[in-house]
Amino acid sequence: MRGKLRCKSALLILFSLFFILNSCYKKKDTILKVYVRNSSGQLLEGADVQIYAEPTDTLNQNAPSVNLKEKTDKTGVANFNFNFLYDSGQTGVAILKLKAIYYSQTGENIVEITEETNNESFIVIQ
Repeated sequence: MRGKLRCKSALLILFSLFFILNSCYKKKDTILKVYVRNSSGQLLEGADVQIYAEPTDTLNQNAPSVNLKEKTDKTGVANFNFNFLYDSGQTGVAILKLKAIYYSQTGENIVEITEETNNESFIVIQ
């Protein structure tokens, strides 16, 4: 009788610890770094970078809308944080279009954002 009670108590403690430890999960940041270069490979400071979504289902009124703009810093990088778009447990975040403009030159790319990682993309301005 006592052996069964100890076994049940031990199982209860193990299950409690499992749920407590899993509830302490902290979501990591979902980041995108966009590197903008000219045709000779030089990173460009001050380029305008726009990220936007083009939904494949235009009838879906609940499709997430993404339209973000940043300028590249002195290292030629524009940083974007997608924590607002990603919920824990979700698989994948988004496939987005990128466009960079530097004076009259432009470049484009497509990027798939992976959850809770530092994503990178490169755009060559021509």
